[in-house]
Amino acid sequence: MYQKDSGDKKYFRVLNILNRLNEGPVRISDLSAEFGVSERSIQRDIERINLTGFHLDTPQKGLYSFSSGVSLKSYMAGGLGGAIKDAFDKVFARATAAGAGESPFYSVGARVLNPLTRKFYEDIVFAIEQNKKLKVTYAAAGASKEKTLCPVKILASENFFYMMASEDGGKAGEFRKYRVDRIKRLEILPEEFTPPSKELVKKVIGTATTIWGVSEGKKIKITLKAEGAAADFLQSKEILPGQKVSRPGQDGSVTVKAVIHHPMEVVPLVLHWMPEITIIEPLELRAEAKNRIDAYLAKQKNRS
Repeated sequence: MYQKDSGDKKYFRVLNILNRLNEGPVRISDLSAEFGVSERSIQRDIERINLTGFHLDTPQKGLYSFSSGVSLKSYMAGGLGGAIKDAFDKVFARATAAGAGESPFYSVGARVLNPLTRKFYEDIVFAIEQNKKLKVTYAAAGASKEKTLCPVKILASENFFYMMASEDGGKAGEFRKYRVDRIKRLEILPEEFTPPSKELVKKVIGTATTIWGVSEGKKIKITLKAEGAAADFLQSKEILPGQKVSRPGQDGSVTVKAVIHHPMEVVPLVLHWMPEITIIEPLELRAEAKNRIDAYLAKQKNRS
């Protein structure tokens, strides 16, 4: 369902047109009538798409299609490198540039938008803007469950989109994240819900640098020790939310302190840089990293 008055309608159009082009030719006049905008607006959308490197053909006036060999799959598989990626990011920048309390979108960490996962976007955003409940069939852990949700935000992180929502009748202020591509069925219900305050939404998202950091408020204080290249890396880039890095010691090592909301905010970092980065505290986090290493080694042993 297309929400005509959405502040991000231009970007919905571009996402829609990209997917239509992936399925076959599109006609300017048809798109103009469907989206309720002028043909010139659609023409500008087509021009934006063409400028990103999705080369288009015009078999006849007012009709556009991907050139031979061009598809969304081929561009995503190639990583949208170089100038194409830069142009693509600019086209979709506004969709995830707003603050946590504004717009239905919020980008957590690096922004990588994939229009192939756009299913249900328009309905979700409509429900967020109109405070409508959603009935969804959600697949996770090998099973599908039916849920009634009150959506408050779409989160973009690591090439996935998540719907941040509370369960109907659940604890007030408690939110969960649902990966949009795992939603198998979605229905907008006529019932409305009272939306949470912008301040609460901002508090839940907080200073998250990954999707794992979007939490209901649980806090874990951590201390890491980094040496060598890991120390140089953590001094040059803020990876953990609100991280504080000590001055290098005589051996060049640094101590890193931060407050996280989920172990997976830091475990991948440790696994990536080990043995040059170690967990000082808490002990539970150290055990989590060890368990993952042990599980990986056990799988490798079974395969050999």
